[in-house]
Amino acid sequence: MSEFYSYINSLSQSINNVERSDVEFANNISLTELLTFTINKIVSDPKKKRSYSSKQQEIAFSHKVQSITKLENSLRRPDVLSTLKQKIVSRSYDNQSLVDLVNYRIKALVCILDNNYIEAFKNLSEAIQSFLSIFELPLQHVMWKLCLDLRLLGELCNISTSGDVNLDGKKVDYLEEATRVMNRCFQTTIADRTTVLPESKRNATMGVINQMFKIYWKINNLKLAKNLISTIESAGFPSLESYPILQLITYRFFSGRLAAFNGNFKKAQQDLLFAFNKCPMNSVKNKRSILIYLVPMQLHQCKFPKKSLLEKYNLYQFTDIVEAVKSGNVKIFNNCLNTHQNFFIAKGIYLILEKLKIIVYRNLFKKVHIIQQGFRIPISSFVIALKWMENDSVDIEETECILANLIYNGYLKGYISHKVGLVVHPTNSFPKLPLE
Repeated sequence: MSEFYSYINSLSQSINNVERSDVEFANNISLTELLTFTINKIVSDPKKKRSYSSKQQEIAFSHKVQSITKLENSLRRPDVLSTLKQKIVSRSYDNQSLVDLVNYRIKALVCILDNNYIEAFKNLSEAIQSFLSIFELPLQHVMWKLCLDLRLLGELCNISTSGDVNLDGKKVDYLEEATRVMNRCFQTTIADRTTVLPESKRNATMGVINQMFKIYWKINNLKLAKNLISTIESAGFPSLESYPILQLITYRFFSGRLAAFNGNFKKAQQDLLFAFNKCPMNSVKNKRSILIYLVPMQLHQCKFPKKSLLEKYNLYQFTDIVEAVKSGNVKIFNNCLNTHQNFFIAKGIYLILEKLKIIVYRNLFKKVHIIQQGFRIPISSFVIALKWMENDSVDIEETECILANLIYNGYLKGYISHKVGLVVHPTNSFPKLPLE
């Protein structure tokens, strides 16, 4: 009983104070910890389970979950909403909409405790719908928290059941369903035509977009992710720097990954470097995730991360790649790609790393040029280098093809003569990297 009244008092107080700050109310209606705990309990792959920075953090997290489950019987009481209504004195927002929001949230919580995740998803979606009818900028933290919880609940629905089927007989993807609900949040924020940007609902847009980003990458729908970027970076929106720094870090991380996917490695490097530098030092897991995509971008710009940095974040997969690109060692480069192929493919960077091979060839052939000390180099010299580095089956035709590719892409200045071999430019034969 004491837990019930303590919960009601805390919830009603946060509602009554919502016009001053919505953070407490957002935390009170949050399902994040319970959802995270439940997902970790279901997921069988230990690599996907939540990691804790300390034993104390794990204990604190368990205590919070226990406090939620203690409320289970209280939340099933029929008088929970009437008791809450009596304690609400706020007049800043429609009280009934606030009560509806809390009602659906409580129903969702009870459904989660009953392992009825699909029904919980439906109730949380209704909670968001009730919330949108009263949304104003001061309630942005509530919107962000609701979108986060809906994404987690969508993931929970997908991994815990075989899933419903729609009218076409296809399995329902609850992450996709979550984006449809979030899109209503997104549309609500961008529809505000307030000319005074600090007071515009558009200031809440990035927090919603980041949750949608995470889903679009998971379901591999990058076209929709691109549309989100086009919207928030268009005229009439607050500058990116005006958003909360943690949200901006997440945004630049995903926009950088999208730029890399589209082949714009320079922009990708800038976005990911910003995200890495601004990411808090104690967020080791997040900084490692950023580095996985930043390192290939740095290498394409011929910027080589220190071995100590890779060791610090346990990214040994890149150690030999970095050394191979720097030294022009084709053999080590190929071996590393093959050894860690599954990791690179899983992270979506295998093809990006494979494109580094032209730089490896460039650095190898530059060494041949230095050894030859002339402007006319027999093709056979390059064949010997490739046979030593790659395989014995390399012939003159294949070598000429590689040289022609280097010349075409600007990594080598010169031309191929079938009489004398490779004729290089007398100055700046191998232009400085990265190429402009």
